[in-house]
Amino acid sequence: MLQLPENPVLRAGLFMVLAMGCFVTNDTCVKMVGQSLPVGEIVAIRGFMSSLLIMAICARQGVLGHWPLILTAPVMSRAALDLVGTLLFITALMHMHIANLTAILQAVPLAVAFFSALFLGERVGIRRWSAIVIGFIGVLMIVKPSPESFTIYEVFALTIVFSLACRDIITRRIPARIPTLIIALANAAFVTLGGVALGLVEGFVAPQAWQLGLLALASLFLGAGYVFMVATLRIGDLSATAPFRYSILIFAIISGVAVFQEIPDGIAVLGMILIVATGLYAAHRESVVKGIAKTRAP
Repeated sequence: MLQLPENPVLRAGLFMVLAMGCFVTNDTCVKMVGQSLPVGEIVAIRGFMSSLLIMAICARQGVLGHWPLILTAPVMSRAALDLVGTLLFITALMHMHIANLTAILQAVPLAVAFFSALFLGERVGIRRWSAIVIGFIGVLMIVKPSPESFTIYEVFALTIVFSLACRDIITRRIPARIPTLIIALANAAFVTLGGVALGLVEGFVAPQAWQLGLLALASLFLGAGYVFMVATLRIGDLSATAPFRYSILIFAIISGVAVFQEIPDGIAVLGMILIVATGLYAAHRESVVKGIAKTRAP
């Protein structure tokens, strides 16, 4: 029988690694199906399956009765931003290397710090500002914004970063009385409806059994990823588990090479290293600042 680590940080880190592996497996299944099904249909089918899975978990946890909280403004705003991010992500995933797109999204915490300083008045020191700037240089090294290689899908990737950063800022303002699973259910429901709407524009194709099977597998891994993320946040601090979060790049590179024969070039790899290094440093500085604030508090 598998023995979980006694140390809470290591246990939270293990759950974080499992969550990242689940998310990349979900992305891999979706990318495989995306060669033969429209984006809207993929989003709708996977979203419907994920909604059923999350509803079952909510019912088991006894929180399904709180579903009217979905209609509160911050939960709906967060779900709407997640819908935008999902549609853009899956569209970009069909045309970009999975490792490159995954690496760009690791800049979301840096974008959160940037927006928090810009619009919420949070204090960000020169060290974290430097990390933000260097991290976005890493993003540019992956995107390579030149007329020859820059496409609309790189624009989508950058838009996803800012969309998810706004989503995370709104998440901070969701009252603690609203269960995490209800927030996840709102996301799944909004994404499903958005996929149906896009599918009505694109048109639907009768899915084959293997396509439905891969989408069911994607939904299962997506739901498992959310469960492991919740477990991570309940056990450990985000700054402490940040190093484990970047294991998603390892999984994405393995998926890209083994499944899609996608090999990142040297500049993209260097950009990934910059994003990871600055993200880790920014998380470290945030934990230091919080520690100083707690020490000074009466």
